[in-house]
Amino acid sequence: MDSAIIRRYLQPSPTLRWHPWAPLVAGALLLLFAFYLGAMWGHSATSRLDRRASAGMAESEAYFRHEREAKRPAQELLRQAGMFDAAVARYLAREASPPGVLERLRDRIESVVFFHGVNLQSAQNREYVQALARFRIAEYSAANPRWTATAGICDELRQPGMAGRDYLQDYKPVAAQYSQLLGRTIRAEDLAPSVPGGKCVFQGN
Repeated sequence: MDSAIIRRYLQPSPTLRWHPWAPLVAGALLLLFAFYLGAMWGHSATSRLDRRASAGMAESEAYFRHEREAKRPAQELLRQAGMFDAAVARYLAREASPPGVLERLRDRIESVVFFHGVNLQSAQNREYVQALARFRIAEYSAANPRWTATAGICDELRQPGMAGRDYLQDYKPVAAQYSQLLGRTIRAEDLAPSVPGGKCVFQGN
């Protein structure tokens, strides 16, 4: 093949002109593509590490939960109830201070890129958190007979600093959050440990 023909095909047309912004746009697209690949790689690596770290965790958690329930039943019940209390507090805090435009945009991008369009924040809507709150009241409160085990929390945490601790006072803010979320009055007595009088009183103190 004639070399002139090859050069003619390899050289751009004399009438072809690049737009002045073309290199800038091409560079931005390249950076965006590199960022996307890096984000996907980082997310994939984090997922793999989480799976490795969580391998066998379910069995370990079941074992240690059994140990905690056997040795410190009051603490274990309060620990489990505390997870629901924290979920209610987080939701109300987010509701009182909703995310801004940039934060919502970030959440939306992350949901599309990493979670196939599922927004984990919006999934925790009011009805969902209300269901958690009602479950806590039904299963982890004075409404459930097993809650009487929490009366032993003072003995399980027996130490000088615990003497005189007023659990009813401690749980008043928690009860106020549940009342706000559910739209009905929830008393501190309903959520606090079943300690007689609500206070830790040790003989000899």
